Amino acid sequence: MNLEISVNEYLLAWYLLYGTSLSKEIDRFRKNLWNKYNMEYNFCYKDKNEIIKYGKDFIPDNDILYNEIFNSELYLSLKKETNRHKMYLSKIFNSDGKKNKKYLKEILKMELTDNYNIYVIHPRMEIIEYYNNHSILWGSDRDKYDALRVLMLTIIKGIIKEDKEHKEIIDSIIELAGINEMGQKLGGVDSYSEGNPSLKVIKRQIYPFWLMYLGYDTKESILDKMILDKIGFDIDNYPIDKNMKKMDLQEFTDFCIKNSKHILKLGNVLKLSKNEDIEVI
Repeated sequence: MNLEISVNEYLLAWYLLYGTSLSKEIDRFRKNLWNKYNMEYNFCYKDKNEIIKYGKDFIPDNDILYNEIFNSELYLSLKKETNRHKMYLSKIFNSDGKKNKKYLKEILKMELTDNYNIYVIHPRMEIIEYYNNHSILWGSDRDKYDALRVLMLTIIKGIIKEDKEHKEIIDSIIELAGINEMGQKLGGVDSYSEGNPSLKVIKRQIYPFWLMYLGYDTKESILDKMILDKIGFDIDNYPIDKNMKKMDLQEFTDFCIKNSKHILKLGNVLKLSKNEDIEVI
């Protein structure tokens, strides 16, 4: 897995035109361009996907509006701030890069040979998007731990096949992988309590099988992991299947979908008293 982190000028200009407005100055700038280049302003809206598709090789059908933007002081100021953010992201994404890739591979159990293009836009845009051509749009200002975790989560989301019928199962597994286990590896702290509250029950029902997938194949190792994650279940109700650790994440997801009636037993979740830290399923 290789990360190519860059600032694409056309993409930055596109977001200056159509993205979240960051100031009244930008509002005035857009209004002036709209009054001056009404037809071009409407026409350039379609360019975003083409820019992401072709990257630095993108050539606009009409560059009048873009040239006006590139020569403006406002754009040059935003570009300077965005380049500064790119340097910050490059530093945190590439520091401990081998270790982070190792963590991701341990969870995915897949070879990570793909190149990912991370296009940096202004950090106050607060947008992170994944595209199927392994491109990631990053316009968010986060601390090192959160940025790394969100990057890994974004990559995992792009790897797992979409299935609208089983969306909650897939989202739960993505959270277990990208937020909970990855968060624990990156931060060295408990992170299994984090995530979307609406997925909490499903995640805890999948959790026993998740541990087997991760390679915990003895009662002792499973018990230690349960204590670490502050999640408990009756091990005797879940015979250990040592073959599950041979699955990759997509195969595990397919397994959970295929066996969803068996795994998702809503009456299975029991809470201990409020003084207890561990929940039992």
